[in-house]
Amino acid sequence: MSLLILLIVIWIAISGEISLENIGVGLVLGLILLWAGGRAMQVQYFTPPTQRWPIRFWRIFKFSIYFLKELIAAGLSVFVSILDPSRLRPGVVAVPLDLTSGAEITLLANLITLTPGTLTLEVAQDRKTIFVHTIYLDDPDSFRANIKDGFERRIQELSQL
Repeated sequence: MSLLILLIVIWIAISGEISLENIGVGLVLGLILLWAGGRAMQVQYFTPPTQRWPIRFWRIFKFSIYFLKELIAAGLSVFVSILDPSRLRPGVVAVPLDLTSGAEITLLANLITLTPGTLTLEVAQDRKTIFVHTIYLDDPDSFRANIKDGFERRIQELSQL
């Protein structure tokens, strides 16, 4: 349902007009896109709600708050490094993965890349290791632990929904 609302909002933003007719067109286009995309990807978007939706909502909310906190903290750290470049200690770290699915690994890689000061370089062929570049590498073990106890653990919690 939230994806449908997002598609309607995108349609309104593209068309540049907020009207009842335009919302209706966005609704119809959104339903068509979800139906066609769901069939192509073999995903069923229109499933009945379960009794667990409050738990799902709470975990997603906590995950979003955690990511925003990390994003702000990393952004401030990069800002301070611009003022004092002596803080920079770049390096590449191999982080072993407990995640198994491609979607989970992709989410982790994107979250790392979206966080200022870090960049996902590569995922190993066997999908058991991710290579991350960071501009602050004092202790590789601590860096690994931060990723594993931070983003990776929270992604695992989300995937258990």
